[in-house]
Amino acid sequence: MAITGATAMDAPFFRSLGLSDKIWNNGPISFQLQWFQTITSSVCGSSCKSYLANSLFIFGEFGGNDYNAMLFGNYNTDQASTYAPQIVDTIGAGVEKLVAMGAVDVVVPGVLPIGCFPIYLTIYGTSSAADYDSLGCLKKFNDLSTYHNSLLQAKVSALQAKYKSARIMYADFYAGVYDMVQSPSKYGFSSVFEACCGSGGGKYNYANSARCGMSGASACASPASHLSWDGIHLTEAAYKQITDGWLNGAFCHPGITH
Repeated sequence: MAITGATAMDAPFFRSLGLSDKIWNNGPISFQLQWFQTITSSVCGSSCKSYLANSLFIFGEFGGNDYNAMLFGNYNTDQASTYAPQIVDTIGAGVEKLVAMGAVDVVVPGVLPIGCFPIYLTIYGTSSAADYDSLGCLKKFNDLSTYHNSLLQAKVSALQAKYKSARIMYADFYAGVYDMVQSPSKYGFSSVFEACCGSGGGKYNYANSARCGMSGASACASPASHLSWDGIHLTEAAYKQITDGWLNGAFCHPGITH
């Protein structure tokens, strides 16, 4: 049911904040769950609970596009963080609905370290060294991500305690990506801050006016050596590392296959 650019919150939430023009579509958690409920009968008939109990669900990542809408809509990170509890509660309620339908194995990813991504580094870069951490990521944006993730981890722990028969797993997107930024050679990367596909040049190779796929942009010769594909998304090589970490437990608690 996943769609590109989806948010956790519904359109009326963004409309109330004056951010209707900052969301890419109207496919939030509530809509995706409605669509899923609509099609389950055609997939599993009268035995949906047993069918879903033998399925793996990846619930999200939700939250990232909610914060993108705020941050690119002139909200600062402190203002955006005030909505994190509401966003996390919405994610938690969605997981509960899925469990009620019969889901047993549910992976709930946190959000990424957005302060390490070329799009944020380019648009919100400053001349002050105090704004960056030791790796070169923007601290206040990563602080927003870690705040969201701390709330989400607590929510997942509460759901694990409430639903003893389910395996509700927290997938640590943040730790996985940040470790790749911190130790790129361990993962086979030679570039972590430069987008493989873009036209911005410089340290980050990102320009809003000529993003990957737009006129003037081009892809690097070796995407597998880059962490960032287009300044916004990771490369396939990076996602493989994340997937491996989720499966074996390095970046998922508990690990999917454990």
